[in-house]
Amino acid sequence: MQKLNAVATFWMNGFSKLGIDNSRRPTARVINEASQKYTGYKYIQTSMKTIMSKIDWYEMVAKYQMPLTIFVRKPSELEYCDEPDFFHDVMGHIAMYIDKDYSDMIQKVAKLYIRAYYAKRDDILKDIDFINDYVIELGLIREPSGVKAFGATLYSSGEVKEAFEKNNQRTLGSKIPNEKLAYDRSKPQGKYYIIESIDQINRLLTQIERRF
Repeated sequence: MQKLNAVATFWMNGFSKLGIDNSRRPTARVINEASQKYTGYKYIQTSMKTIMSKIDWYEMVAKYQMPLTIFVRKPSELEYCDEPDFFHDVMGHIAMYIDKDYSDMIQKVAKLYIRAYYAKRDDILKDIDFINDYVIELGLIREPSGVKAFGATLYSSGEVKEAFEKNNQRTLGSKIPNEKLAYDRSKPQGKYYIIESIDQINRLLTQIERRF
């Protein structure tokens, strides 16, 4: 990521605040002690080795709880692991949740998803899935010094190299793209959207909310 000049300033600020001992895997207790002064989230160690259902995930997040998976990828999966392991949780998500603007945005996503799920609004769920899959997990962000990684997957995967191929990048505008995108976490997606700011995501979420 350093070779690609891909590390976003807000990620670097968040990770440095955690003060993680890089010689060992941090426990949920250690993460909570480091992060509690910056964010309202509590990190919950689970026994899960597979991805949670979306509704279960969002219902925890809406309560300011983030589940941590129990396993760490095998050496053969260092470049890419199709299940979100503990490395992905810490490097991909927790450093970002330290940023208040980011964590407030995640709350909006979670609450909108829950509302749409129980209202059976598949059209809205589809657009929230786009924001989660192609922005929160795989997005890029434009900073004064250039385009940086925004998506959590890019901080824990060799897919970041795919994301920084210019012909794979798209600029996300003021509306969610009206195209069929089949997110498949078993392989790199090949299409990566650049946002200008977290405020841009909030504006898209406001558009979605107005459709209820």
